[in-house]
Amino acid sequence: MHKFNRKLLGKLNIVLALTLAVVMTGGLGGATYVLASSTSNFTQTISAGTLAVDIVDGSYVTVGSPTMAMSAAIFSFSCQTKTGSFGTASEQIYVSNPDAADNGWTVSLAAAATTDIWDSAGTDFDFNDSSGSGCTDGADAGDTVGGQMTVDASVATLAAGSSGAATTNITKGSSAPFVEGTTDTITILTGAAGSADIGDWTLQGVSVSQKIPAEQPAASDYDINMVLSITAS
Repeated sequence: MHKFNRKLLGKLNIVLALTLAVVMTGGLGGATYVLASSTSNFTQTISAGTLAVDIVDGSYVTVGSPTMAMSAAIFSFSCQTKTGSFGTASEQIYVSNPDAADNGWTVSLAAAATTDIWDSAGTDFDFNDSSGSGCTDGADAGDTVGGQMTVDASVATLAAGSSGAATTNITKGSSAPFVEGTTDTITILTGAAGSADIGDWTLQGVSVSQKIPAEQPAASDYDINMVLSITAS
């Protein structure tokens, strides 16, 4: 009787071992199953954005071809000054600092090249010739015409953008004329090291004045390309 019981228990152990092997391998002819955690570790990286200056509309959408029209002039036998306003509700100067410049930044305005001029199909005039108080041609390079532009950001309106960041420690530039070789860029706005590291701001109403030489020919196609740039401190 004891001998029979030992044989029966031995057969049961073989069956149990075979059953466990089948369960662990997913079947005699199937793939092998691996015991593992059902939890996946998802990761996310958020990098700082790019410091930028742009011209945007009231919804902060980039304006494709921004323009600024100076006040109309009438032919004059004397040198005259005309003005314009750079930055409006529909074409505002926009600064974005998405944690890209923690020590401050500077926005500047300059012509595409120092030898640029107010160009037309006829006679041109200059934007950076200080001779004769900006009314006559001097020894500046690249042209034989007079004229001088002055930019004054101190009268402009600075406001927080969509971020609502404070305007503390952000300073508007002062009045300055372009002078070739001396003042080729003019500061429009400066964010000090203490300004918000994450924020965006708008600027409207930068005053622009232009000296037009005496007897400058009448034309409706005078234009010049001016470029905004921003640099981190």
